Amino acid sequence: MYGFVNQALQDLVLRESSFGTWEEILKKANIDLGETGEFNQRRIYDDQNTFDLLRVASEVLGLSHNVILEKFGEIFFEYCQNSGYEKMLDSLGSNLKDFFNSLDALHEHLLYIFPGIRAPSFNAKDSPDGSGIEIYYYSERSGLEYMVVGVVKAVAREVYNAKVNVEVAVSTNQEKTWSKIVVTPENYEDIMQLKQHDEQIQKIEQKLELVTLGSCISSQTFCQACPFHILFDNEMVIYQAGISLLRVLPSIKVGETKVEEVFECIRPHISLTFDNILQFINKVYVVKTKEGLLDSATLTTVSEDDVGTLDFPTMRFRGQMMYLPECDSIMFLCSPSVLNLDGLNEIGLYLSDIPIHDATRDLILLSEQHNAESRLSQRLEILTDKLQQTSRELQQEQQLTDRLLYSILPTSVANDLRLKRPVMAKKYEIVTIMFSGIVDFTNYCNQSSEPMEIVELLNETYIRFDALADKNNEVFKVETVGDKYMAVSGLPTRCTNHTANIANLALDMIDIVQEVNARGRKMQITIGIHSGEVVAGVVGQKKPRYCLFGNTVNLTSRTETTGLRGKINVTEYAYRSLLCQPHDRFVFKKRGPVTMKGKAEPMITYILQRKESSDMLRSVMCSGL
Repeated sequence: MYGFVNQALQDLVLRESSFGTWEEILKKANIDLGETGEFNQRRIYDDQNTFDLLRVASEVLGLSHNVILEKFGEIFFEYCQNSGYEKMLDSLGSNLKDFFNSLDALHEHLLYIFPGIRAPSFNAKDSPDGSGIEIYYYSERSGLEYMVVGVVKAVAREVYNAKVNVEVAVSTNQEKTWSKIVVTPENYEDIMQLKQHDEQIQKIEQKLELVTLGSCISSQTFCQACPFHILFDNEMVIYQAGISLLRVLPSIKVGETKVEEVFECIRPHISLTFDNILQFINKVYVVKTKEGLLDSATLTTVSEDDVGTLDFPTMRFRGQMMYLPECDSIMFLCSPSVLNLDGLNEIGLYLSDIPIHDATRDLILLSEQHNAESRLSQRLEILTDKLQQTSRELQQEQQLTDRLLYSILPTSVANDLRLKRPVMAKKYEIVTIMFSGIVDFTNYCNQSSEPMEIVELLNETYIRFDALADKNNEVFKVETVGDKYMAVSGLPTRCTNHTANIANLALDMIDIVQEVNARGRKMQITIGIHSGEVVAGVVGQKKPRYCLFGNTVNLTSRTETTGLRGKINVTEYAYRSLLCQPHDRFVFKKRGPVTMKGKAEPMITYILQRKESSDMLRSVMCSGL
């Protein structure tokens, strides 16, 4: 059974006792619900679980088996009402008899919501003495007829506001799959809530007789009006069939062919006999033709029943069985079970074969409209996917462009360019610039026979330098020209510790360059640092560059070219700036005046090293000077 049945049983226990009692019942029934602690409505559980729960609940609550089943039936109906089926249940019939005769159709609908559900079947009739109704209950599960008693009482009370007496006249057992339940009203005035009054029925029958006397319909006209139907007697012999049905199934010989020779029943799961059909007369019937009756050469595809049996296609029909007491026969009013025009044409039918009053025609046309919309939707999805793919590719290209832009320009400048804002040149009163150059780079180039070797050496070196510069957001790499590497701090975002930023970068560069192997020997670089005033701005449009202008740039470059090889050479301006900042890591040694191009007077420079290397610096200075 589906989990919602057991949930209704839980509601019964909670109403009669408490949640602790429900947990006790679960434990005694050896049912473990896992972490959730409750039954899943959409999951099918073993029937034995429900029977065990009912047995244990009867013992724990101190109620007899029949009493707890009856209470369970009442709670189950209320549970269905509260689960969103109240309007549907209220609309099933105008009285209790019609309600139970329509219940099988509701169960057929529930098959689409709860696949595999094994619902019972009901057939309600007037009792012979006219005092009430008799409900015939058919089920694969035996012993649940008293649950139906509770359902009947709940329906009468909740839907028809009537009190009824319910008695099980015949019970189910392992051999008998049906039971008879007799229902009578407590007050005779409520008989109208159970069934139509005999006087009402007589008046309706009299009107029908008058109409019949005045109008007579021939079998030929009826077969045209209902092109998909068969009439068969209690021997199951077909003695009338619709014209469209005869056309697609020419093997039917009226007056000779039996129903079971042409059809087999898909739903309900019964053998096609006269008595079986009468027992399940209120069910929705789905039948399919026997193999070999349709010509496979005329079909382009097959139905869901025919997978793997292409040589023997079949055809489905769906409809209602109706008993005709005046001739002790049954009429099967049906329609072909097809989903679209392709399925209709495959079995040799056309829209004209389906009468206008048959909803199948509308369903087929709606299906075609849905298919057309679905195809359009699929095309739109494909176009959307392509647009999204193009958008992702453009986004990736934009990201590459942005990364390139941010790699050659300061972040604030790049943001202005991306937003198409003007980037004006700015004057910075005090910044610190650094130039570095590889020692003996010209000789190295002359000795190298492969240009690619030089490119790889510079690439390896500059990748290491870039990684060091990226560690400090206040340092910006300006450019590289040949073996010259230029960096600055203090622009475009002004900062007070610009000289210390460049000094730390220079010290790290001196250390890391030792790891680069240049033709079997350690590489050395010479660095020049100077502080002063510059003008900075973006130059160019197609290939914009962030350039620095001013005498400070020239002096920094000359400090590097005239500096001690393999050392960090600092001008007096940069030296004084460093003295104004915390410099526990820095050790300076005065080199003395150095003549530089463009300066009338020699400039005092200093050598910068880390504090822990001061002793080594002293010996190097003596040998260098």
